[in-house]
Amino acid sequence: MVGTRFAHVLARVVVSAILSVGIAGPLRDVAVASDSVGPIAAPVPVHPEPIPAQSDQADQPDRSASKGFTDEAARVGFDPPVGWVRERSQALNPVSDPPDPAQELVRFQLRAGDPSLYLLPVPITSALVRDAGAIISVGLARTGGDLLDLDVDPRTDRDEASPVAGFFEVDEERTYEGLHVFTRYFVARETDRRLAARAVTAEEDWATLGPIVRASLDSLRADPKGPNAPAAPAPPEIVRQGPAAPAPAEPQSNDPSLALRQTILDRAASMLSTPYVWGGNAPGRGMDCSAYVSAAWGVARYTTESLGWVSAPITKNDLRPGDAMNLTIGRDPQGFGHVRLFEAWANEAHTLVWVYEETPPRAVHRVVVYDDRYQPIRLGGLSNAGVAPLVPAPAPAPERALTPSQNRSGAAPTPRPRPTPRPATPRPTATPRPLVVPSGIPQLYAPGTKPIVSPTPRPAATVRPTPRPTATPRP
Repeated sequence: MVGTRFAHVLARVVVSAILSVGIAGPLRDVAVASDSVGPIAAPVPVHPEPIPAQSDQADQPDRSASKGFTDEAARVGFDPPVGWVRERSQALNPVSDPPDPAQELVRFQLRAGDPSLYLLPVPITSALVRDAGAIISVGLARTGGDLLDLDVDPRTDRDEASPVAGFFEVDEERTYEGLHVFTRYFVARETDRRLAARAVTAEEDWATLGPIVRASLDSLRADPKGPNAPAAPAPPEIVRQGPAAPAPAEPQSNDPSLALRQTILDRAASMLSTPYVWGGNAPGRGMDCSAYVSAAWGVARYTTESLGWVSAPITKNDLRPGDAMNLTIGRDPQGFGHVRLFEAWANEAHTLVWVYEETPPRAVHRVVVYDDRYQPIRLGGLSNAGVAPLVPAPAPAPERALTPSQNRSGAAPTPRPRPTPRPATPRPTATPRPLVVPSGIPQLYAPGTKPIVSPTPRPAATVRPTPRPTATPRP
Protein backbone atom coordinates (compact mmCIF):
# COMPACT_ATOMS: atom_id res chain seq x y z
CA MET A 1 0.00 0.00 0.00
CA VAL A 2 2.69 2.42 0.97
CA GLY A 3 5.70 3.44 -1.13
CA THR A 4 9.24 3.39 0.10
CA ARG A 5 9.15 7.02 1.24
CA PHE A 6 5.92 6.70 3.22
CA ALA A 7 7.32 5.41 6.51
CA HIS A 8 10.02 8.08 6.48
CA VAL A 9 7.54 10.87 5.87
CA LEU A 10 5.19 9.57 8.56
CA ALA A 11 7.96 9.93 11.13
CA ARG A 12 8.50 13.54 10.05
CA VAL A 13 4.83 14.43 10.14
CA VAL A 14 3.95 13.11 13.62
CA VAL A 15 3.10 15.44 16.46
CA SER A 16 3.29 18.96 15.06
CA ALA A 17 -0.15 19.35 16.44
CA ILE A 18 -1.70 18.49 13.23
CA LEU A 19 -4.66 16.92 14.95
CA SER A 20 -4.78 15.09 18.20
CA VAL A 21 -6.49 13.33 21.09
CA GLY A 22 -5.09 13.65 24.58
CA ILE A 23 -6.07 12.09 27.86
CA ALA A 24 -4.76 12.59 31.36
CA GLY A 25 -6.05 12.97 34.88
CA PRO A 26 -9.29 11.47 36.23
CA LEU A 27 -11.31 9.50 33.72
CA ARG A 28 -15.03 9.42 33.38
CA ASP A 29 -17.39 7.32 31.31
CA VAL A 30 -17.31 8.39 27.68
CA ALA A 31 -18.80 6.88 24.58
CA VAL A 32 -19.02 7.61 20.90
CA ALA A 33 -22.38 8.73 19.56
CA SER A 34 -24.30 5.58 18.74
CA ASP A 35 -26.38 7.00 15.88
CA SER A 36 -23.48 7.73 13.50
CA VAL A 37 -24.14 7.15 9.85
CA GLY A 38 -22.16 4.81 7.62
CA PRO A 39 -19.40 5.91 5.26
CA ILE A 40 -20.46 8.07 2.36
CA ALA A 41 -18.62 9.69 -0.51
CA ALA A 42 -19.60 13.23 0.44
CA PRO A 43 -20.55 14.26 3.99
CA VAL A 44 -24.05 15.24 4.91
CA PRO A 45 -25.16 16.53 8.32
CA VAL A 46 -24.58 13.63 10.68
CA HIS A 47 -27.38 14.74 13.00
CA PRO A 48 -30.27 17.17 12.64
CA GLU A 49 -28.85 19.41 15.38
CA PRO A 50 -25.93 21.47 14.01
CA ILE A 51 -23.07 22.50 16.28
CA PRO A 52 -23.19 26.24 17.06
CA ALA A 53 -20.64 28.33 15.21
CA GLN A 54 -17.38 28.91 17.04
CA SER A 55 -18.12 32.61 17.37
CA ASP A 56 -21.40 31.78 19.12
CA GLN A 57 -19.58 29.63 21.66
CA ALA A 58 -17.03 32.19 22.78
CA ASP A 59 -19.12 33.44 25.71
CA GLN A 60 -20.72 30.13 26.64
CA PRO A 61 -19.28 28.45 29.74
CA ASP A 62 -20.52 25.04 28.55
CA ARG A 63 -19.42 24.28 25.01
CA SER A 64 -20.44 20.63 25.12
CA ALA A 65 -20.41 18.97 21.73
CA SER A 66 -23.64 17.92 20.11
CA LYS A 67 -23.93 14.47 18.58
CA GLY A 68 -21.80 15.04 15.51
CA PHE A 69 -19.54 17.39 13.58
CA THR A 70 -19.87 18.38 9.91
CA ASP A 71 -17.87 20.91 7.90
CA GLU A 72 -19.69 21.50 4.63
CA ALA A 73 -16.86 23.49 3.02
CA ALA A 74 -14.26 20.85 3.84
CA ARG A 75 -16.72 18.00 3.21
CA VAL A 76 -15.66 16.21 6.36
CA GLY A 77 -17.63 14.92 9.31
CA PHE A 78 -17.22 12.58 12.27
CA ASP A 79 -18.79 11.71 15.64
CA PRO A 80 -16.85 12.78 18.75
CA PRO A 81 -17.42 10.92 22.01
CA VAL A 82 -20.60 12.08 23.70
CA GLY A 83 -20.13 14.91 26.20
CA TRP A 84 -16.72 16.08 25.00
CA VAL A 85 -16.15 19.82 24.70
CA ARG A 86 -15.58 21.49 21.35
CA GLU A 87 -12.62 23.87 21.59
CA ARG A 88 -12.70 27.41 20.21
CA SER A 89 -11.19 28.09 16.81
CA GLN A 90 -8.44 30.35 18.19
CA ALA A 91 -6.92 27.34 19.96
CA LEU A 92 -6.28 25.53 16.66
CA ASN A 93 -3.29 25.55 14.30
CA PRO A 94 -0.51 26.55 16.71
CA VAL A 95 2.11 28.94 15.41
CA SER A 96 5.48 27.26 14.98
CA ASP A 97 8.58 27.33 12.86
CA PRO A 98 8.47 25.26 10.71
CA PRO A 99 4.68 25.50 10.26
CA ASP A 100 2.32 22.59 10.75
CA PRO A 101 1.74 20.58 7.57
CA ALA A 102 -2.01 20.35 8.20
CA GLN A 103 -4.83 22.74 8.99
CA GLU A 104 -6.91 21.70 11.97
CA LEU A 105 -10.64 21.71 11.27
CA VAL A 106 -11.89 20.98 14.76
CA ARG A 107 -10.69 19.86 18.18
CA PHE A 108 -12.70 18.14 20.91
CA GLN A 109 -11.53 17.54 24.47
CA LEU A 110 -12.82 15.94 27.62
CA ARG A 111 -12.67 19.12 29.71
CA ALA A 112 -11.11 22.61 29.86
CA GLY A 113 -9.60 23.04 33.31
CA ASP A 114 -7.85 26.39 32.69
CA PRO A 115 -9.77 28.37 30.02
CA SER A 116 -6.90 30.86 29.64
CA LEU A 117 -4.78 28.15 28.01
CA TYR A 118 -7.13 28.03 25.03
CA LEU A 119 -7.29 31.74 24.23
CA LEU A 120 -4.25 31.39 21.95
CA PRO A 121 -3.11 28.62 19.61
CA VAL A 122 -1.08 26.17 21.69
CA PRO A 123 0.21 22.77 20.49
CA ILE A 124 -0.83 19.57 22.18
CA THR A 125 1.84 18.65 24.72
CA SER A 126 1.76 16.65 27.93
CA ALA A 127 0.96 19.76 29.99
CA LEU A 128 -2.04 20.61 27.79
CA VAL A 129 -3.20 16.99 27.85
CA ARG A 130 -3.24 16.98 31.66
CA ASP A 131 -5.45 20.08 31.62
CA ALA A 132 -7.76 19.03 28.77
CA GLY A 133 -8.20 15.45 29.91
CA ALA A 134 -8.77 14.38 26.32
CA ILE A 135 -8.42 15.96 22.89
CA ILE A 136 -9.57 14.76 19.47
CA SER A 137 -8.93 16.78 16.34
CA VAL A 138 -9.21 16.28 12.61
CA GLY A 139 -7.42 18.25 9.91
CA LEU A 140 -6.60 18.55 6.22
CA ALA A 141 -3.22 18.41 4.53
CA ARG A 142 -1.97 21.84 3.51
CA THR A 143 -1.08 22.63 -0.07
CA GLY A 144 2.68 22.32 -0.38
CA GLY A 145 2.98 20.42 2.90
CA ASP A 146 4.59 17.09 3.73
CA LEU A 147 1.30 15.21 3.82
CA LEU A 148 0.70 15.85 0.12
CA ASP A 149 4.13 14.48 -0.75
CA LEU A 150 3.46 10.99 0.57
CA ASP A 151 4.63 8.37 -1.91
CA VAL A 152 1.52 6.18 -1.96
CA ASP A 153 0.19 3.70 -4.51
CA PRO A 154 -3.52 3.19 -3.70
CA ARG A 155 -3.84 0.44 -6.33
CA THR A 156 -2.22 -2.07 -4.02
CA ASP A 157 -5.09 -2.22 -1.55
CA ARG A 158 -8.20 -1.99 -3.70
CA ASP A 159 -9.42 -5.30 -2.28
CA GLU A 160 -9.14 -4.09 1.32
CA ALA A 161 -12.35 -2.77 2.86
CA SER A 162 -12.18 0.70 4.42
CA PRO A 163 -14.72 2.38 6.73
CA VAL A 164 -14.34 5.61 4.73
CA ALA A 165 -15.49 5.24 1.13
CA GLY A 166 -12.91 6.35 -1.40
CA PHE A 167 -9.99 6.29 1.08
CA PHE A 168 -7.60 3.81 2.57
CA GLU A 169 -6.04 4.24 6.00
CA VAL A 170 -2.58 4.10 7.50
CA ASP A 171 -2.34 3.93 11.31
CA GLU A 172 0.69 4.77 13.43
CA GLU A 173 1.20 4.49 17.19
CA ARG A 174 4.07 5.69 19.36
CA THR A 175 4.81 6.81 22.89
CA TYR A 176 6.62 10.01 23.71
CA GLU A 177 7.00 12.13 26.87
CA GLY A 178 4.59 9.83 28.72
CA LEU A 179 1.91 10.13 26.03
CA HIS A 180 0.42 7.52 23.74
CA VAL A 181 0.04 9.03 20.27
CA PHE A 182 -2.32 7.37 17.80
CA THR A 183 -2.35 8.89 14.30
CA ARG A 184 -4.54 7.83 11.39
CA TYR A 185 -3.90 9.08 7.87
CA PHE A 186 -6.70 8.97 5.31
CA VAL A 187 -5.40 8.77 1.73
CA ALA A 188 -7.82 9.20 -1.19
CA ARG A 189 -7.59 6.39 -3.75
CA GLU A 190 -8.18 8.47 -6.86
CA THR A 191 -7.01 11.99 -5.90
CA ASP A 192 -4.25 13.64 -3.91
CA ARG A 193 -6.49 14.44 -0.95
CA ARG A 194 -5.08 13.67 2.49
CA LEU A 195 -6.68 13.90 5.94
CA ALA A 196 -5.16 13.14 9.32
CA ALA A 197 -6.53 12.52 12.80
CA ARG A 198 -4.58 12.04 16.00
CA ALA A 199 -5.30 10.73 19.47
CA VAL A 200 -2.91 11.47 22.34
CA THR A 201 -3.55 9.94 25.74
CA ALA A 202 -1.55 9.37 28.86
CA GLU A 203 0.20 6.06 28.30
CA GLU A 204 -1.51 4.41 31.28
CA ASP A 205 -4.96 5.47 29.99
CA TRP A 206 -4.61 4.16 26.45
CA ALA A 207 -5.88 0.65 27.28
CA THR A 208 -9.15 2.16 28.50
CA LEU A 209 -9.53 4.97 26.00
CA GLY A 210 -8.09 3.30 22.91
CA PRO A 211 -11.37 1.60 21.90
CA ILE A 212 -13.27 4.87 22.37
CA VAL A 213 -10.76 6.77 20.25
CA ARG A 214 -10.78 4.20 17.47
CA ALA A 215 -14.58 4.10 17.40
CA SER A 216 -14.70 7.89 17.05
CA LEU A 217 -12.17 7.92 14.20
CA ASP A 218 -13.97 5.02 12.52
CA SER A 219 -17.00 7.31 12.19
CA LEU A 220 -15.11 9.81 10.00
CA ARG A 221 -16.67 10.47 6.58
CA ALA A 222 -15.22 12.62 3.83
CA ASP A 223 -15.49 13.34 0.13
CA PRO A 224 -12.37 11.92 -1.57
CA LYS A 225 -12.66 14.63 -4.25
CA GLY A 226 -13.02 17.49 -1.77
CA PRO A 227 -10.44 20.25 -1.23
CA ASN A 228 -7.16 20.15 0.61
CA ALA A 229 -6.26 23.00 2.95
CA PRO A 230 -4.59 26.21 1.72
CA ALA A 231 -0.87 26.69 2.19
CA ALA A 232 0.28 27.67 5.66
CA PRO A 233 0.28 31.45 6.25
CA ALA A 234 3.58 33.17 6.86
CA PRO A 235 4.49 33.40 10.56
CA PRO A 236 3.56 36.81 12.01
CA GLU A 237 6.30 39.24 12.90
CA ILE A 238 7.15 38.98 16.59
CA VAL A 239 7.56 42.22 18.50
CA ARG A 240 9.58 41.70 21.66
CA GLN A 241 8.60 43.47 24.84
CA GLY A 242 10.46 43.69 28.09
CA PRO A 243 8.80 42.93 31.42
CA ALA A 244 7.03 45.65 33.36
CA ALA A 245 9.54 45.35 36.21
CA PRO A 246 11.81 48.38 36.89
CA ALA A 247 15.26 48.44 35.34
CA PRO A 248 18.10 47.04 37.49
CA ALA A 249 19.97 49.52 39.64
CA GLU A 250 23.29 48.85 37.89
CA PRO A 251 23.65 48.50 34.13
CA GLN A 252 24.45 44.92 33.11
CA SER A 253 24.96 45.43 29.38
CA ASN A 254 28.67 44.63 29.72
CA ASP A 255 28.05 41.23 31.29
CA PRO A 256 29.55 38.66 28.87
CA SER A 257 26.72 36.21 29.67
CA LEU A 258 24.31 38.33 27.61
CA ALA A 259 26.28 37.76 24.42
CA LEU A 260 26.70 34.06 25.22
CA ARG A 261 22.97 33.67 25.70
CA GLN A 262 22.29 35.19 22.29
CA THR A 263 24.83 32.81 20.76
CA ILE A 264 22.94 29.88 22.31
CA LEU A 265 19.66 31.03 20.76
CA ASP A 266 21.33 31.59 17.39
CA ARG A 267 22.68 28.02 17.44
CA ALA A 268 19.24 26.67 18.32
CA ALA A 269 17.63 28.61 15.45
CA SER A 270 20.24 27.33 13.00
CA MET A 271 19.24 23.73 13.79
CA LEU A 272 15.47 24.14 13.27
CA SER A 273 13.83 21.43 11.13
CA THR A 274 16.48 18.86 12.12
CA PRO A 275 14.60 15.52 12.10
CA TYR A 276 14.02 13.89 15.48
CA VAL A 277 16.12 10.73 15.80
CA TRP A 278 16.38 9.02 19.17
CA GLY A 279 20.04 8.92 20.15
CA GLY A 280 20.98 11.11 17.17
CA ASN A 281 23.65 13.78 17.47
CA ALA A 282 24.01 15.23 13.96
CA PRO A 283 22.68 18.80 13.51
CA GLY A 284 20.72 19.01 10.29
CA ARG A 285 20.47 15.21 9.92
CA GLY A 286 19.04 13.79 13.12
CA MET A 287 19.06 14.62 16.86
CA ASP A 288 17.10 13.98 20.01
CA CYS A 289 16.07 16.58 22.59
CA SER A 290 19.15 16.40 24.82
CA ALA A 291 21.58 16.39 21.88
CA TYR A 292 19.83 19.50 20.53
CA VAL A 293 20.21 21.41 23.82
CA SER A 294 23.81 20.21 24.21
CA ALA A 295 24.68 21.50 20.74
CA ALA A 296 22.94 24.83 21.40
CA TRP A 297 24.92 25.18 24.64
CA GLY A 298 28.13 24.34 22.78
CA VAL A 299 29.10 21.42 25.03
CA ALA A 300 29.67 17.71 24.51
CA ARG A 301 26.65 15.49 23.96
CA TYR A 302 24.74 14.95 27.22
CA THR A 303 21.41 13.31 28.09
CA THR A 304 18.51 14.53 30.22
CA GLU A 305 20.09 12.65 33.12
CA SER A 306 23.65 13.94 32.65
CA LEU A 307 22.95 17.59 31.75
CA GLY A 308 23.33 18.26 35.46
CA TRP A 309 27.09 17.73 35.03
CA VAL A 310 27.34 21.04 33.17
CA SER A 311 24.42 22.96 34.70
CA ALA A 312 22.82 23.94 37.99
CA PRO A 313 19.13 24.13 38.99
CA ILE A 314 17.46 27.55 39.17
CA THR A 315 13.94 28.77 39.90
CA LYS A 316 11.19 29.56 37.41
CA ASN A 317 11.55 33.29 38.15
CA ASP A 318 15.27 33.11 37.35
CA LEU A 319 14.80 31.76 33.81
CA ARG A 320 16.70 33.77 31.19
CA PRO A 321 17.07 33.28 27.42
CA GLY A 322 19.32 30.28 26.77
CA ASP A 323 18.48 28.49 30.01
CA ALA A 324 16.73 25.14 29.77
CA MET A 325 13.80 23.29 31.32
CA ASN A 326 14.66 19.65 31.98
CA LEU A 327 12.33 16.74 32.70
CA THR A 328 14.67 13.99 33.85
CA ILE A 329 13.72 10.35 33.76
CA GLY A 330 13.58 10.39 37.56
CA ARG A 331 11.11 13.30 37.61
CA ASP A 332 8.96 11.90 34.81
CA PRO A 333 6.40 9.44 36.23
CA GLN A 334 6.38 7.70 32.85
CA GLY A 335 10.17 7.39 32.78
CA PHE A 336 10.76 9.09 29.44
CA GLY A 337 12.35 12.51 30.00
CA HIS A 338 12.58 15.59 27.78
CA VAL A 339 14.37 18.96 27.71
CA ARG A 340 13.50 22.33 26.16
CA LEU A 341 15.47 25.53 25.62
CA PHE A 342 13.89 28.65 27.15
CA GLU A 343 13.63 31.82 25.05
CA ALA A 344 10.90 34.08 26.52
CA TRP A 345 7.56 34.20 28.28
CA ALA A 346 4.53 34.25 25.97
CA ASN A 347 2.06 35.84 28.39
CA GLU A 348 2.13 37.96 31.53
CA ALA A 349 0.84 35.11 33.70
CA HIS A 350 3.93 33.03 32.80
CA THR A 351 1.74 30.04 31.90
CA LEU A 352 2.87 30.08 28.24
CA VAL A 353 6.49 30.03 27.14
CA TRP A 354 8.49 30.34 23.91
CA VAL A 355 10.84 27.37 23.49
CA TYR A 356 13.24 25.77 21.06
CA GLU A 357 12.98 21.99 21.25
CA GLU A 358 13.74 18.84 19.33
CA THR A 359 10.52 16.86 19.32
CA PRO A 360 8.97 14.44 16.81
CA PRO A 361 8.96 14.92 13.92
CA ARG A 362 11.60 17.74 13.93
CA ALA A 363 13.10 20.65 15.84
CA VAL A 364 10.67 23.54 16.25
CA HIS A 365 10.36 27.03 17.73
CA ARG A 366 6.93 27.52 19.28
CA VAL A 367 4.78 28.47 22.27
CA VAL A 368 3.93 25.70 24.75
CA VAL A 369 2.17 25.52 28.10
CA TYR A 370 4.68 25.89 30.94
CA ASP A 371 5.05 22.54 32.67
CA ASP A 372 6.03 22.70 36.35
CA ARG A 373 7.38 19.12 36.21
CA TYR A 374 10.35 20.51 34.29
CA GLN A 375 13.27 21.71 36.40
CA PRO A 376 14.77 25.03 35.14
CA ILE A 377 18.53 24.68 34.74
CA ARG A 378 21.39 27.00 33.72
CA LEU A 379 24.61 26.22 31.89
CA GLY A 380 27.65 26.47 34.13
CA GLY A 381 29.41 29.82 33.89
CA LEU A 382 26.37 31.92 32.92
CA SER A 383 25.30 34.66 35.30
CA ASN A 384 21.82 35.87 36.17
CA ALA A 385 22.29 39.06 34.17
CA GLY A 386 19.46 40.40 32.07
CA VAL A 387 15.75 39.73 32.20
CA ALA A 388 13.37 37.21 30.70
CA PRO A 389 11.61 39.07 27.86
CA LEU A 390 7.87 39.00 27.28
CA VAL A 391 7.01 38.04 23.70
CA PRO A 392 3.20 37.76 23.51
CA ALA A 393 2.07 34.72 21.60
CA PRO A 394 0.74 35.93 18.23
CA ALA A 395 -2.96 35.73 17.55
CA PRO A 396 -3.93 32.99 15.11
CA ALA A 397 -3.55 34.09 11.51
CA PRO A 398 -6.84 34.15 9.58
CA GLU A 399 -7.19 30.99 7.56
CA ARG A 400 -8.19 31.24 3.93
CA ALA A 401 -11.56 29.64 3.26
CA LEU A 402 -11.54 26.20 1.76
CA THR A 403 -12.47 26.15 -1.91
CA PRO A 404 -14.12 22.94 -3.17
CA SER A 405 -12.02 21.37 -5.89
CA GLN A 406 -15.00 20.07 -7.85
CA ASN A 407 -18.69 20.80 -8.33
CA ARG A 408 -21.48 18.74 -6.85
CA SER A 409 -22.01 16.94 -10.14
CA GLY A 410 -18.95 14.83 -9.38
CA ALA A 411 -16.60 16.17 -12.05
CA ALA A 412 -13.05 15.15 -11.35
CA PRO A 413 -10.75 17.89 -10.03
CA THR A 414 -7.86 19.19 -12.04
CA PRO A 415 -4.77 17.16 -11.13
CA ARG A 416 -2.30 19.08 -8.98
CA PRO A 417 1.01 19.44 -10.82
CA ARG A 418 3.85 17.67 -9.11
CA PRO A 419 7.10 19.61 -8.82
CA THR A 420 10.17 18.18 -10.48
CA PRO A 421 12.31 16.47 -7.83
CA ARG A 422 15.44 18.39 -7.01
CA PRO A 423 18.78 16.63 -7.16
CA ALA A 424 19.79 15.26 -3.80
CA THR A 425 22.33 17.67 -2.36
CA PRO A 426 23.99 16.82 0.96
CA ARG A 427 22.88 19.31 3.59
CA PRO A 428 25.78 20.95 5.39
CA THR A 429 26.07 19.92 8.98
CA ALA A 430 26.30 22.74 11.49
CA THR A 431 29.20 22.08 13.81
CA PRO A 432 28.45 23.53 17.23
CA ARG A 433 31.15 25.92 18.34
CA PRO A 434 32.56 25.33 21.83
CA LEU A 435 31.14 27.68 24.40
CA VAL A 436 33.91 29.95 25.66
CA VAL A 437 33.34 30.97 29.25
CA PRO A 438 35.04 34.29 30.06
CA SER A 439 37.53 34.42 32.85
CA GLY A 440 36.17 35.50 36.18
CA ILE A 441 32.93 33.51 35.85
CA PRO A 442 32.96 30.48 38.13
CA GLN A 443 32.58 27.02 36.64
CA LEU A 444 29.75 24.90 38.01
CA TYR A 445 31.31 21.62 36.92
CA ALA A 446 34.78 20.15 36.85
CA PRO A 447 36.65 20.82 33.57
CA GLY A 448 37.48 17.66 31.67
CA THR A 449 34.78 15.64 33.37
CA LYS A 450 33.68 12.85 31.09
CA PRO A 451 29.98 13.24 30.25
CA ILE A 452 27.49 10.45 30.55
CA VAL A 453 26.40 9.57 27.04
CA SER A 454 23.95 6.79 27.71
CA PRO A 455 20.90 7.46 25.55
CA THR A 456 17.52 8.35 26.99
CA PRO A 457 14.83 5.63 26.73
CA ARG A 458 13.75 5.24 23.15
CA PRO A 459 10.10 6.14 22.46
CA ALA A 460 8.25 3.09 21.28
CA ALA A 461 6.78 3.36 17.79
CA THR A 462 4.21 0.86 16.61
CA VAL A 463 2.84 1.03 13.10
CA ARG A 464 -0.10 -1.13 12.09
CA PRO A 465 1.13 -3.42 9.31
CA THR A 466 -0.65 -3.10 6.01
CA PRO A 467 -1.50 -6.35 4.20
CA ARG A 468 0.17 -6.66 0.85
CA PRO A 469 -1.48 -8.34 -2.11
CA THR A 470 -0.50 -11.95 -2.61
CA ALA A 471 1.76 -12.42 -5.59
CA THR A 472 0.37 -14.68 -8.35
CA PRO A 473 2.66 -17.72 -8.80
CA ARG A 474 4.40 -17.88 -12.11
CA PRO A 475 3.57 -20.92 -14.29
